[in-house]
This record gives sequence, C-alpha cells and structure tokens, in this order.
Amino acid sequence: MVSAVEQLLRACGDSASLRPDLDAADVLLLMGFMWRVAPDAEGLAQAERLIELAIAGLRPTPGPAPSASAAAG
Repeated sequence: MVSAVEQLLRACGDSASLRPDLDAADVLLLMGFMWRVAPDAEGLAQAERLIELAIAGLRPTPGPAPSASAAAG
C-alpha cells in the first residue's frame, strides 16, 4: 500500500499538484485519522475541518485552507 501511495505522490509532486516532500506513510496515517471521526453531525463537522487542514498541508505552496462558507458559496 505504501509503495502505491509513494508512486501517486511522486507523480503528483512531479506535476506540482502536491508538495514534493510528502511521505507516503504519513499520508496514510493522516487518512486513518480522518476515518475515525464519529458518524454524527459533530463528527461530520470535525471531518470537514480535518480535510481542510489536510488539503492545506498537501498543497505545493502552503496557504490558508478555504473556509467552509467560501466552499459552499
């Protein structure tokens, strides 16, 4: 699994879609944390916040994550 994610991350890094210094094991662990949110309204809100943080951290040029209201707007 790690090898497959490494290949995906390398391709995304080469195309400047994601940061080139991402570690596949770190990305998999991050995904595992996101799967552990509660299946209720509070958990869904937490999942949205975590996804915004994750996406901001994966971007090639770190920047502020879009707010939920801006994404919905």
